[in-house]
Amino acid sequence: MNSARIISSRQLLLQVLVLLVIWTYLFTLHLDNDGLWFQGDSPRHAVTGFFWLDYIRDFTLDAKGYALSYYARYPAIDPASRPPVFYLLEATAFALLGPSPYVAKTLVLAFSLLGALYLMAWLRHWISPEAGWAAGLLLLLPGMITWSHAIMLNVPALALGLGALYHARRWLDAPGGSHTDFLVATLLTLLGILTYYPTGVVVMVFACWMAVQRDWKRLAYNKILLAAGISLLILLPFVRLISHWAQVQLDWLLPSATHLATISTWTFYPLLLTQIVDIHLICLAGLGLFAGLAQKRWQREAITLMSWIAVLYLVFTILYAKDIRYALPVMVPMIILCAIGIISVSEWVERRLRMPVSDGRKLTMIIILLILLSQAYLVRQHTVPSVSGYRELVAFLEQAAPAEPLFYEGYHDGIFTFYVRAGDEDFQRRVVLGSKLLYASAKVPGWRQQDFVHSPADVIRVIREQGGARWLAVEVPAHGQPSAPVRALHEALGTPDFELIRSFPIDAHSVERVDVYRFRLPVAEVQEVELPFPVLGPDVRYRTTPVTRGHAD
Repeated sequence: MNSARIISSRQLLLQVLVLLVIWTYLFTLHLDNDGLWFQGDSPRHAVTGFFWLDYIRDFTLDAKGYALSYYARYPAIDPASRPPVFYLLEATAFALLGPSPYVAKTLVLAFSLLGALYLMAWLRHWISPEAGWAAGLLLLLPGMITWSHAIMLNVPALALGLGALYHARRWLDAPGGSHTDFLVATLLTLLGILTYYPTGVVVMVFACWMAVQRDWKRLAYNKILLAAGISLLILLPFVRLISHWAQVQLDWLLPSATHLATISTWTFYPLLLTQIVDIHLICLAGLGLFAGLAQKRWQREAITLMSWIAVLYLVFTILYAKDIRYALPVMVPMIILCAIGIISVSEWVERRLRMPVSDGRKLTMIIILLILLSQAYLVRQHTVPSVSGYRELVAFLEQAAPAEPLFYEGYHDGIFTFYVRAGDEDFQRRVVLGSKLLYASAKVPGWRQQDFVHSPADVIRVIREQGGARWLAVEVPAHGQPSAPVRALHEALGTPDFELIRSFPIDAHSVERVDVYRFRLPVAEVQEVELPFPVLGPDVRYRTTPVTRGHAD
């Protein structure tokens, strides 16, 4: 018995070491990618981390006023409609390690490792100890390669959601139920929702499992009811926040009957699944599902995994807003099905060749390791988007205008704002967006758009009287037609009132370069900034003073 435990402990240690090697490989695959490439969410996730760090340092009871004041200086934050947990971790990382996008991206990568460790625990507990080797597959899937190299919330949400379901499953399986596992599951669910609201889908998965097991009486314990009640009370203020500041996103959640009746609605995720899971692994997962349903010992596991996938598919299909990154959690049950498929093949070979059981287990390990090696090779060919050139642009402007407002017009305004804040510890600069000064739109360009200028003369007047910036950085798009206010801006830049100082090449799909201009005319000093928010309504505007270091209530 002791010998078996020693062997199991050694195997676990080796599996963890291999997983760490794979994670290190994942970490180094795209070291030069700063993770800000997904505009506009990635840079906003990064800048919002700075906001929480600065808010804690400059604490004031007027949180709304501080947020608006901060937005007036660095217009790339969204602390009201997005939950705070990831940003608080990000703020801590910035305080300890410095204001770099690579720090935020490493935090995302750390969550990928947490998810893989939970997957290993799941495989070892409910499949077999040898299945633990397959946990590394999670780190070598196209979906993980892409989204762990972006400062996004999907990977942290996946890890926390998986941890919650792992402990919820242990609670369901334990005789009489383990209150500790339920409390940990509740805590991880709460943290997951307060990282990324869609993580709440794990509650539906859990409810589906309970319905299959028909064991609702477990929820009647006082400690469990108390934990659930406290969690709901904690979430209530955030419900109020998003109902006011994210009404548009809420409207996008519920589809129309026409949308639900469209075939493309129901085929969206199945058709794009190969973007996050390789086709050969999808086939292997299909084999695992067939083997699981065919063999009595795997039937409960197969039903558990099928219901997990079904709930994810139904929930994310019904939601109006769709993106393949929302489906990242489906990678986990797919890998578990792959493990069942591999073990079934190994056991079939074992029976045909009359191999000892120990050799069959070694065969399982060898097959998994070969698949891991092949995946490691394949993901080297996988391209992750990146955007570069903005760090050099902002470094130049820091030298040219160390304590002045900086005007920016273009698609990647979030990345520009991040690098300005990263190098502006004393709040000496300010970003003036063309999308707030010259025009404004809601969420996407052109929607609910309000134009504030209609000619080059209007542009010059607004910059002189309301912008307060002598230095302008303007994107030259690689393709597409600019809107009327942006065309007026480009015409104004061609007049003698502006001097072209330098052009910076940008490595991005949508941008050719950024031109830096200096405005020759004097500009009025701006004390208060007017911020239009068409996303909240056509007449919603706030006037505020840009935040200063040591801001007090």
